[in-house]
Amino acid sequence: MHSTRIRTNPDIYEIKVPFNNVSTSDTNCYVVKDGADALIVDTGAPTEDGYAILRDALEELGADPSKASYFLTHLHYDHVGLMDRIASAGATVYLSAEGLGMARDGGTAELHEDFRRLAEEGVPRTEADALVRSVTGPRVIDIDRCAPVVVGDGDVVDVGSYRLQVVATPGHTPDHLSLYEPGSKTLFGGDHVLFVISPGITVFPDGSDSLQAYLNSLDRVRNMEIDALLVSHGENRPDFRERIDWLKRHHIERLDETVGIVEREPGLTGEDVVRRIHWNVPSRIWSEISLMQRWCILMEGIAILDHLTATGRVKRAKDGDARNVYFPVATSS
Repeated sequence: MHSTRIRTNPDIYEIKVPFNNVSTSDTNCYVVKDGADALIVDTGAPTEDGYAILRDALEELGADPSKASYFLTHLHYDHVGLMDRIASAGATVYLSAEGLGMARDGGTAELHEDFRRLAEEGVPRTEADALVRSVTGPRVIDIDRCAPVVVGDGDVVDVGSYRLQVVATPGHTPDHLSLYEPGSKTLFGGDHVLFVISPGITVFPDGSDSLQAYLNSLDRVRNMEIDALLVSHGENRPDFRERIDWLKRHHIERLDETVGIVEREPGLTGEDVVRRIHWNVPSRIWSEISLMQRWCILMEGIAILDHLTATGRVKRAKDGDARNVYFPVATSS
């Protein structure tokens, strides 16, 4: 069998679709079934092995991919990469408004904004270009060959006789959605809470405080009536509330660490501040860290600086080269 039944009423199956990354080897995709009706939550990364596993699992479950509907937690390629191969033209696909926009432009606008922000924080333009290229690939989803349905917080997704509720959980990405089945108290959490790694936080294109959004989403999920939190990478565990508490402490400690760096060395560029933060990577030598990991570090580091600026814990100014530099609140620049 290529799937594992993990819940009943409704029947929920987990399919591990291969995805080789720094900290995980697969994406957990889920199928919710009620009779002939099926909802597929995420599809996994676009590989031949992954396609074969997902296709065979759906066949074994009697879930016809040409008749199924699809729910996308967010638009990262390890979650949507097999949509074009597995879903039929005209298939119903539930996703956020932000996700629909990103799907239609391939994330181009977001990447242009990321490049601008990296340069503004002091990253040399040649390195900023290399970083953007490291996360730029071919468009992995042609959303308009399907029938996209935009959903947001509180909307309902029907699967047979079951009515699942959409829960907005922004932070990891601005478009991140979770899905809640109230009868079994099951939450499909995407990448919002993971055990194998602390989910990365990105910079939101609209400039809003993405880290605060993530912390708020953690609080919201912790306070929900949940018996099972189904994650997208790694194992599902019952101690997810303890994990949420750890994730919150982790971010608070990193915020305090960053304030300390700015206090010790006022006037650093954003890039220099971020590179001084302790990150859980194989090397402390910047050039030995992969471009992908550098990208993740810089994006989350900038999100940290945005949060500290928004909450008044550090001050942002411009140096003579129009780069962002940071000062303690008690220090005049």
